[in-house]
Amino acid sequence: MTIRDLHNPYKPDAKASTRGASGSRIQLANFGGEADAWLEPMLADFLSLAANLCNTQIGAMTQLHADIGLQHPFVSVVKGRGDTRNQWWRFPGQTGVSRTAVDFSLCEFAARRPRELTEVADLRADPRFSGSALANGNPHVRFYAAVPLVSSNGDIMGTLCVMDHQPKTLDAKQRDAFQKLGRQLESQLESRRTMQKLEQQTLTDALTGIGNRRSFDQRLREEWTRHLRNARPLSMLMVDVDYFKQYNDTYGHPAGDALLVRLARVLRSPLRASDFLARYGGDEFSLILPDTDEIGAHQVAERIKRAVAMVKWPHTDIEISLGAATVTPSEMCDFHALLQAADKAMYLRKHGRTPHNA
Repeated sequence: MTIRDLHNPYKPDAKASTRGASGSRIQLANFGGEADAWLEPMLADFLSLAANLCNTQIGAMTQLHADIGLQHPFVSVVKGRGDTRNQWWRFPGQTGVSRTAVDFSLCEFAARRPRELTEVADLRADPRFSGSALANGNPHVRFYAAVPLVSSNGDIMGTLCVMDHQPKTLDAKQRDAFQKLGRQLESQLESRRTMQKLEQQTLTDALTGIGNRRSFDQRLREEWTRHLRNARPLSMLMVDVDYFKQYNDTYGHPAGDALLVRLARVLRSPLRASDFLARYGGDEFSLILPDTDEIGAHQVAERIKRAVAMVKWPHTDIEISLGAATVTPSEMCDFHALLQAADKAMYLRKHGRTPHNA
């Protein structure tokens, strides 16, 4: 394991950094067709029930705009902007559900009619929808019915749909049962969303809005397991504000809080989507850098220092101390040792001593 004083210039050798010389951020990407684990079993049951109740071949649920707590949503481009939209399907003979992005126009239409059932007996015979992809391409839908899924605060979460390859109509009992099933699915999604928000609050630092110590410990364990499984390097940075106590004493605790909030934003700016930033405690921050070797960690640290130096801080300029540690797949240690090494490097920098390789 290597610890380093990142205040002094680091002169990298010819070895390429795992992180990449460009230091560019990872863009938000689609994660294929896998539904999140908590949602898939529930949807398989609801879509099967919906298709059986309405005597149709296909059941589907569409997420349109509102957050329903997905870890890996599809991101579509709608009218030039990113929009989170997802579809889950259950076809005859299918035991689970599959996620695809086919055609949202029908569901968008149905969602604009809260608490109403939208039913189209034959898409090809209806001039509003005869040109839709569902009617003219796979899965060649003729019949379509949907109920909107609306949260308690009025957010349109999406639609619960049934479809068939043949034209048909629902009877009164089917329509009533389908709408009741939709309300049950609304309740399930709302409960899950509420639970996730509560969980997120326990993992978020109330002042800065980034991860707290608990979420840091959780993420470090996850990244350590991934590091061992994939044999990839893992780095960590520890950052704190020099003379923060004096800053608080001079300008007051509200000013100190404002400084920490702004510093959290600055620390986040050079990070990739896969990196993780947390407030470790007081004026100390921790950054977990997966798939990042020693050179890559140095590059991140240099970008952070430049970003801090460019900010016009209130009252007075600030300085930060940075310490780093990197573990490679060939080294034998645990994640506690990685954390201690990064903290030691920061401590040595703060007190004017130069760490050595350990």
